[in-house]
Amino acid sequence: MSLRYALLGIISKKPVSGYEVVSIFKEQVVYFWNSTHSQIYTELHKLEKEELLEHELIIQNSLPNKKIYTITELGKKELINWILNHSVKPAKIKDEFLIKAAAFDILTIDEIITLLDEVIAREERILSMTKEWKEHYTKETSKQNLGAIITSEYGIRYAEMYVNWCKWVKEFISSNPPV
Repeated sequence: MSLRYALLGIISKKPVSGYEVVSIFKEQVVYFWNSTHSQIYTELHKLEKEELLEHELIIQNSLPNKKIYTITELGKKELINWILNHSVKPAKIKDEFLIKAAAFDILTIDEIITLLDEVIAREERILSMTKEWKEHYTKETSKQNLGAIITSEYGIRYAEMYVNWCKWVKEFISSNPPV
């Protein structure tokens, strides 16, 4: 259900194409929500049928035509109502690597360290990209950028925590090798 509100929130900032929505989702929302390309487009169509969004078809000669989505007044009211009146549920962590970590008992220390190094490298790449992305938005602080700035800061802190946790695990298993 929150996908619809994530999409309404993205489109409430400015009119965007479906492709741009998917890109924004991958860049900005990645730390707190995930969705596939097909789920996003399916939800965009539902929101349009419910008259929460509308689109303008842009005819392009050398590229495929594209739809530019805009939030309607009804969509804004629905989004505001959800933000102000929907209770916030406790955060859920759904992390495949933590499932693997829970079973580290059956791996060698070298195998564990290799996996941790891969995760550290991944998170450091994401951290670097998120910092660059945040810097782009903080050059011009505006009400329109507020959500992007504060959620990218969450992403930065999350990636830093993940890297620090992986390094702690490496130190922990090095100084307390399993018997």
